Formats: sequence, C-alpha cells, structure tokens
Amino acid sequence: MQKLSITQFRWVTMSLGLTLKKIPLVMKLFFVFMLSSISLLHASGSYAQTARISLETKNQTVQEVLEQIEAKSNFSFFYNNRHVDLNRKVSVSVDDADIFKILDAVFSGTNVGYSVVENRIVLSVKSSNPVISQKGNKITGTVVDAAGIPIIGANVMVKGTTNGAVTDINGKFSLNVEKGDLLEVSYIGYLSYEQKIGNEQALAITLKEDTKTLDEVVVVGYGTQKKGNLTGSIATVKSEEMTVAPVSSTINSLGGRLPGLVSQQTSGQPGADQATISVRGFDCAIWIVDGIEMDFNRIDPNQIESISILKDGSASIYGARAGNGVILVTTKRGVQQKPTISVNSSITFQGITTMPKPVSSGDYATLRREEWLQSGKPESTAPYTEEQIQKFYDGTDPQYINTDWYNELIRNWSPLNQHNISVRGGSEKIKYYGFLGYLGQETIWKHNGGNYKRYNLQSNIDASITSQLSMQLDLSFIKSDNMTTIRPQGNAGVWGDLWNTLPVYPAHLPDPTKISYADGKGTGGAHVTSNTELSGYQDEEKLNLNGTIALKYDFKHIKGLSAKFLLNYYDQISYVKLFNRPSTFYRYDVASDTYINAGGFGNSAQLTQRDDRSKMLTRQFSVNYDNTFAEDHSLSVLALYEAIDYSGNWMSASREDLLTPSIEELFVGNTETMKNDGASSEMGRKSFVGRFNYSYKNKYLLETTLRADASAKFAPGHRWGVFPSASVGWRISEESFMLNTKSVVDDLKIRASYGRSGNDAVGNFQYLSGYKLNGYYLLGDKSMLGIATTGLANPNLTWEKFEIWNVGLNYSFLSRLIYGEGDVFYRKRTGIPATRTMSMSPTFGATFPQENINSLNDRGFEFMVGSSKSFKNFSYDISGNISWSRAKWDHYEEQIYTDPDQKRINQKSGQWVDRQFGYISDGLFTSQEEIDNLDFDQDNKQNTSLRPGDIRYVDVNGDKVLDWKDQVEIGKGTMPHWMYGLNVNLKYKDFDLAALFQGAFGYSSYISLWHNTLTYPQELFDLRWSENNNVADALYPRLGGAATNGHMSDYFYKKAGYLRLKSFALGYNLPKELCTKLLIQQCRVYFAGTNLFTFDKLSKYHIDPEAPSGQGGFYYPQQKTLSVGINLSF
Repeated sequence: MQKLSITQFRWVTMSLGLTLKKIPLVMKLFFVFMLSSISLLHASGSYAQTARISLETKNQTVQEVLEQIEAKSNFSFFYNNRHVDLNRKVSVSVDDADIFKILDAVFSGTNVGYSVVENRIVLSVKSSNPVISQKGNKITGTVVDAAGIPIIGANVMVKGTTNGAVTDINGKFSLNVEKGDLLEVSYIGYLSYEQKIGNEQALAITLKEDTKTLDEVVVVGYGTQKKGNLTGSIATVKSEEMTVAPVSSTINSLGGRLPGLVSQQTSGQPGADQATISVRGFDCAIWIVDGIEMDFNRIDPNQIESISILKDGSASIYGARAGNGVILVTTKRGVQQKPTISVNSSITFQGITTMPKPVSSGDYATLRREEWLQSGKPESTAPYTEEQIQKFYDGTDPQYINTDWYNELIRNWSPLNQHNISVRGGSEKIKYYGFLGYLGQETIWKHNGGNYKRYNLQSNIDASITSQLSMQLDLSFIKSDNMTTIRPQGNAGVWGDLWNTLPVYPAHLPDPTKISYADGKGTGGAHVTSNTELSGYQDEEKLNLNGTIALKYDFKHIKGLSAKFLLNYYDQISYVKLFNRPSTFYRYDVASDTYINAGGFGNSAQLTQRDDRSKMLTRQFSVNYDNTFAEDHSLSVLALYEAIDYSGNWMSASREDLLTPSIEELFVGNTETMKNDGASSEMGRKSFVGRFNYSYKNKYLLETTLRADASAKFAPGHRWGVFPSASVGWRISEESFMLNTKSVVDDLKIRASYGRSGNDAVGNFQYLSGYKLNGYYLLGDKSMLGIATTGLANPNLTWEKFEIWNVGLNYSFLSRLIYGEGDVFYRKRTGIPATRTMSMSPTFGATFPQENINSLNDRGFEFMVGSSKSFKNFSYDISGNISWSRAKWDHYEEQIYTDPDQKRINQKSGQWVDRQFGYISDGLFTSQEEIDNLDFDQDNKQNTSLRPGDIRYVDVNGDKVLDWKDQVEIGKGTMPHWMYGLNVNLKYKDFDLAALFQGAFGYSSYISLWHNTLTYPQELFDLRWSENNNVADALYPRLGGAATNGHMSDYFYKKAGYLRLKSFALGYNLPKELCTKLLIQQCRVYFAGTNLFTFDKLSKYHIDPEAPSGQGGFYYPQQKTLSVGINLSF
C-alpha cells in the first residue's frame, strides 16, 4: 500500500482545516472521523508477516491453489497469463505457514517470482530469466486506469521481443529500451496501449477499460449480477455520464440517456426544477437508494455510482410497490486503493430557454383599442385614442410611460454554484468513502426573488471485522433551504402577476421609498410579488438523516453461503414559514408632483409556520447462497425478510395582524385570529422475498423471484399479496456452433420475462369508516368546529395488480463496433380504484366507496444501437435510442352510452387513455362574403356573431350545424409517446467531448398566447389577425372575436415535438507530468452547458416544447446553463 507522504498529508490536513472553519459542526466531526480512519489504516502492521495458512492440495492446478489461498486469507493475486502457467499441477502440504513458504512451494523449479506488499501479491518472471533480455537505455513509467488508480501486474513489453517487465504494487515499472522501439502495455480487462519510444525517460500511461472483456456488474433488486447474465430488461447509467454538465437536480441528467425512460421538465424553479420521470410511460416509479426507498432528487449526482432501472418482471422483487417500475440508485463506496481526495467545483450561469415577452405600452394600447372596436363596442368609449397610442410610441411625454417589465424584473443570467470534496480509498480490512457538497442557486428574478441552497454529507464504510464477518456503516445528511416568493411560481401567482403588470405605469417613482402602482389585479404588480422584501416569502427548510448498519457473515465450511442483517433509519424533517408582508403602492401625477395612494398588498402582516416529520425504520434479514458446481453450473439463491415501519406527524400555527412586520414571529400576532392544527399517522409493511438464479455454462440463464407483501393500509383479510416473476435468457454467442464467428459476434443474447407486481399507494385505511373535522359552525354566539363522516367503508379494497410480459435482445459485433439492445413489452393493470356508477342507483343517498374495478393495458418497444472504437490517441462511443409506449383502457367505470357520437367521443373503455377531442379548423375568415356563403350554422346564431378574423370550422358530419357531434380526435395527449436520444462521447489525447441530444414527439400542446390577462405577449401582437394582416393563417384570431374562437380545436391544440442539445461538455486533462510536479493525481478543466439549443415545432410561439400544456409564459420557465469547472484529485 502506497502511503501519503508527510508533506502531502500535512497539506491535505491544513487545507481541510481551513475549510472546516466555515462548515457546520456535524461536517467537522465527519472529516475528523474520516481522517482518523485513514490514519489508522496506514498505521496497521504488515499482513504478510502475520498471516498463517494451512493448505493441503494434491495434484491441483496452480489456479486452483491460488483460489484456495484467496479463500482462506485476505491475499489477492495479480499476474499476467503469459508469465504464469495456471494449468500446471502442483501438490502442497503446509500447516500454519506464512505466505512466503507456500509461494516457494507452489513455484519451485519455475521462472515465476513474486513480490508481496501487505495483502497483495504480484507474480512475474524472475529477473534472472535469460528469456527476458534487457538492453539499451533505462526508462521508468507508471500505469494507471482512467481514474488515476495504479494498475498492479500490467505487462509492459517491447513489441516483437521478449524484453519486458511487470508493474509493481504502485503501478510502476522500469525497462531498458532503444529509441524507436514500440512499447506495448496490456492488462486483462483493459485495451492494449502502444507507444513509440523517443527521447522519453519517464512515461505516464493510462489504460482504458475494455468493455468487451470486462464483465460489468449491474445493481439489481437486493444484490448485483453480471451484465452478461441479466435476463430482465434493465437499463444502467453510470456516474460519469450524469456529471458531464452541472445540474441542480440529478433527475434532469437522465432524460434521453436510456431507452424506455419518459422525461419532461416542466419547470425551472430552483429547488423544484426536477423533470417528471416515468418508466415506459407508466405512473411514478419508486426510487430505492442503497436498498432503501427514499427521496432521491436532493442527492448530489457526484455521490452516485450508478442508476439501474428495472423495467419489466425484474421489478417484481419489490412486490406491491413495483407496478410502475423501480429505479435503483447506488452511491459510491470505498475501494481498495491509496486515499484519493477529489475536488469538483463549478460556476454556472442560468438563463431562460425561451418564453413570450410582454408588449410595450404602444402595442398594449393598440391591442386594447383593437379588442374594444372588434368586439363591436363604440369608438367613443374606446380605452385609447390613436393620438394617445402615438404618444406611447413617441416616448416624449412623461405622462405616457413605457416600462419594459421583463427587463426590469428578470435578469438574463442567474448564478448556480456547486462545490464538493470527497475522499475514497481503503485496504482489504477497511474501505471508506466520504463526501461533502454544496449547491447554491438563485432565481432569475432581479430583486430578492429567492434562492435554493443544499448541503450534502455522506460517509460509507465497509470493514472486515474477521475473515468471515464484515460490517457496513452508512451515514448521510442532506439539508436544503428553499426561499421563494409568498405567491406561488405559477399561473395563479407571480408569473400571472407579470402578465397583469401594465407597461403604462412606471417601475420607479421620484421618491424611492414609495412603491409604484402597476395594477397587477390587486397585487400592485409583479415588481411587488416577485420581491420577498416587499410582499413576503415562503421559506422551506428540509433535513434528511439516513443511517444504515449491516452485518454480513460468510460461513466458513459452506462455500458461497452468507447471511446478512441490515437496519436502516430514515428521518425527514420539514419546517415551512410563510410570511405575508403588507405593502402600499402609489400613483404619481407628474403635472402636480403628487402621490396618490392606490391601495396595498395585504392589510397586515400574517405568519404561518408548519413542522412536518416523517420517519421510516427498515429491517432486513437475508440468507444468500452463491456457488458454481463442476465449472458449468452456477447457482444463486436468496431468501429475505423485510419489515418497514412508517410514522409521521405535523403541526401548524398561524396568526394575523402582527404588531409590526419587522418581527417575523408568532408571539406578536393577534391572539383572536390565531389558528393551529396537527395530525399524525402510522403504517407498516412486511415481506418475504425469494430469488433463484441458475446458469449453465453462462449461456442458458434462468431467474425466478417470489415476493409476499403485507400492507397495513388494507383490511386484515386483504393485506397479503403474492408477486412472482420468471425470466430466461439464451446467450447464443456462447454456443459451440458460434465458435467460428467469435471474431465478429462478441455477444448475442435473447431473453424473455414475465412478472406480477402491485401498487399499494391507494386507499389509505379505507376499510375503516369514521369521522373527520369539517369546518366551523355558529352555535349561539360561539364558533364551534364540526365533524362529518368519512363515507362508507370498503373492506375489500386492496392494491392494484400488474402483469408484464417482455421479450428482449442484446447484441455486440466486431469488438463493440456495433452494439445495442431491443425490447418489446405488454402490461396489464387491473384493480384501479374507482367509484361504481353503472350498477348503483344515483338516488342511493351517500357517497359510494372506491372499489378495484378499472383496468387498462400498456404496450411499447425500445431500441438502442451504438458504436464504440479506440485508436492510439482517439476513441469514440456513440449511441442512439428510441422508444414508444401508449396505454388503453380495458374497462373504465362509466355510464352506458347508446348514442353513437356520445360513444365515439366520451366512452373510455376500449380506447386510448389520452385521446383529445375537438373541432377541425379551416383557417380564419378573411371576408364577410366567406361568412355569408357558409353553408352551415357555426355559432348557433345563424352566423350573426361571426366576423372576418374568426376561426372557421369544419362541419364534419355535414348536418348543417356545428355542434359537439362534429368533434373528432385531434391529439394523443400532452405527454410524449415517442422519446429518443443520441449520446456522443469523443476523446482525443487529453481532450474529451460529451454531448447528449434528447427529443420527443407523438404528443400535443395547447398553445395559449393570452390568458385573459391585462396585458399581452409580444408574439400575439406580431402574429395576430388584424385588418392590416388579413390572412387566413394568422397565428391568433381577432381580438374581441366570436365565442366560437374559444372552442377546443386543432387551431390551438398543436402537434409538438423537439430535438434539443440536452447537455454538452468539452474538457481538457492536464498532462500527467505536470500533475506530478504539482503533487496532484489528475486535473481536468471543462466548459459545459445544458439546453443550449432546441429545434421544435413551437419555436414561433416562443414556448418551450416541455412547457406545461396551455401555460406558455405562465410558469417558471426552463433554464439553459453555461458552466466552467474543474475536477481535481490527489
């Protein structure tokens, strides 16, 4: 084990000490603990000197003997197959001997030598061997992997000769070479590296993983499996892919990377900007972090090792919670290596992708006048005259103001800072990983618009207590603080206020202590409600505490048998403070230099506080057996018991009429108007889980699982459910008849699966009937709190049930020059709770309880293809994926329709779940003659309300009247059915480039440029119909038009689709020689960005394609980002 030098250690300690002064006590204790662990690790004695082994082997291969030594001790062997004859038969008989005596016996009479450092043994050719000739000038070098970790036992040869060496425990080697020699470096699991020798005296060589030969391990439910042996549909993304560009929400880094993942980011609000993620278009999947279900969004992406998505029957092992898929998150853990300290720091600037902007005063006055006149009202009472409008445009009269509220309130770029430090390392006895991270994000509002801060702290430790007993201890701490405006960041809040803030009012008054009135429909304007210092705030602090301790015991006399006990405690505490601050605003008369009180935002200060706490206690006990028999039969069996207890409580209090807004505390409020409330809850689950895996020669694969779940939510007779699954796989590439194709076919596997699962997130204790608090009632002169019944109980209500079938293919050709996978699936979902309508009388007199009566089905496919290749100085990995899914109702509890048109439009049973019906439009009327010649009644008023500029509809059924029967299907819902992505990864020498393109289509969005607000978007002014723009394809009909313009139709319900550069990063790694001089292991600087550009069908409206349907400009818009950062390790 290579140790930190005294100088390095002191430097690290001093640096951390300076940092510790600025961080909370709990984080200081964490670092003290981690540094103490490292110190104790490096102070340990020599394992090789103290270990004693007894061994009795007769006529066994060298490989079998080495495996026995590893099984009986903590030793690990490193060697190259060219140097060690693993098939040579030997006999060894020793009792309580040290490792040196055993190795001498094993390699007696051979040219194999060894070096032992702690518990690692490197086997190599003895230097005295005449076959390994050394000549020329001596060079030295170091061989490391992509993470900078030394590779032990790598083979370094002059190509075409027997002149070579093997790297030692620190990855170092020395060799005599001549100028012009071609040096070849190789190691199992890595791509070979070649370099022509020039005048170099020291080499720094980095080997890249060979994904063809490396048998990657994938996290699955309650364990891991080799990727080649997977029989389920499981998609995996690694840490380095998620951290390409800094993001505030880890979820936002997943969209487009994996087939079958439907992603839509509908907000850019700090602390609430996570995308909506669904597996195959299903409802919300469950998130399992290190084996425990918990909130995932606030975990820093740099903490994560990998994410696995269980999409088919492989999710059934989670039973009653797994119906919509399972997403497994695995955080980083310690590894056997010298301590590596990593520092990541980035500065990011966020700006709006696109959104409509408010009009100027001149345009606003023009539209107001136009709307008035076009609705048939008299010109004499129009809001503005043409002369007044011209004064707004001229801007010379101080009474005719033109305020650009967008530029006044919204900044082009807002900052996002992310910084984290981690330590990772370990020995055979103890492995450790520690992480400390900070994120600070500001809003795009210019003046006190709020911010979001997050602190992440984690410690994962794995320790070998004895040769058979090991312990896992994980601790994590997440604290977040989300400060935002008192009014929500949506259409009923600040963004709605923006569209009610009129440009004809000034942003500032001559007296800076007074707030300008700008209407805002009673709020004064967005300059008041977007400023927490003027209108108040909502401050939510969250604290997550998570602790896991696990003990694993490996049975000595039964190979592959182990038992594990795990205990986890998860505690989430939330504190919310809502403070309404009163503000008074004024109008200003320029001529008289006087201020006029125009009202206020609130009459008095109000304060509401709420505390929430939820706790979860998880216990797991499992027995696992994993063994291989007769080299061909691999067996893995798991039996597990799990119990989870949930509890929670909340309490709130509020007071109005605070004595002063300067003191934001409850005690200064009016006791006559004070309110308080609270509640608590408890729930529990317990489960029995079994899994059986069998593999024959790694080509015929079988996996079965069985889970029995009990949930306290349901009546005693309906609490248990059984959820089985089965999957099979055939690795065709491993068949004997494929031997001649090995140079072409790397991997070819077909698989099929079936699984049952459930969803118990329904009907909380609805088998019970009772009472609930329900409003206040006046009895005499007193107000009394009343109660009401909770409704009829249903003791038969239970969870939803799911069945899913999946068939898939994995392939790789020509050393991954072409690789990919494909899946098709079908899912049935039954027992969806609904209220019975068909078989019950509407005069029953009570609200019916919900029953498990609705059902639907889903189907879809996914496909991914990629290409990967490495050259001397250049490598690439490019892959693309596409997926489609859609759901259809089997049965939907509804009335029985007899009218053909009612059945066509309204009936849901047997139909797609997301059909949208509306009218077919045929442009706009451009003349009164077109209206007069219309051969059907469009407005049910003999077309008397229609004028040029109104929408013209199609009489679909030809009955000479436009009514509900003319509606047809005009869209397939507002969530994408088709998702696709393109991943590009390029490396050239010390440069790297990564780009992710994400896209979607097969969905619609309702385009609403105007929400009946006081002002208008510029896009409406530019694209509207008017007498001067009398065209049939104008993007907005006449203002003040006919009521029929508001019909749901394809005029506003548009097909949507997009392709966007979701993330991009360009990085440069400092040369190894420079890093060595700077006493660092690795240094990478980079530029990155997200949502940099978008190609979409809605661009002319300036509405982001992921915007909530019908809410363009009425929500916190998505953000594009530009980042610069550095990754440093030493």
